[in-house]
Amino acid sequence: MKTNTYNFQPELRLLNAKDYTRVFDKAFKLNNKAFTLLARENNLSHPRLGLVIAKKNLKLACQRNGIKRLLRESFRLQQKELANFDLVILTRRDIALLSKTDIIGYRNDLFARFRKRCLK
Repeated sequence: MKTNTYNFQPELRLLNAKDYTRVFDKAFKLNNKAFTLLARENNLSHPRLGLVIAKKNLKLACQRNGIKRLLRESFRLQQKELANFDLVILTRRDIALLSKTDIIGYRNDLFARFRKRCLK
């Protein structure tokens, strides 16, 4: 992985069920009104992101895709600060009732709390 780019390459993604299961099995949780973040340290030199955006919580595909874009963009810009963790972000039921501004605020809060807790 190149260290001087902010791309969202495949090596920065959780790509298969095995990767997700590993995080779900022994992860620590952070949550707020919009998201739940599960994180587990990995043996790589970079973080990886996985998203679980439930159709049950956001009915329309355009809503789910918009949330994915917001989360990926934030991860992409902060990847240098996130060390070697596998992160899985799940949406919560109340997310459909929130405005985009609120969602961005909750997203920023979640990443800030993660950095504070894990990267001391």
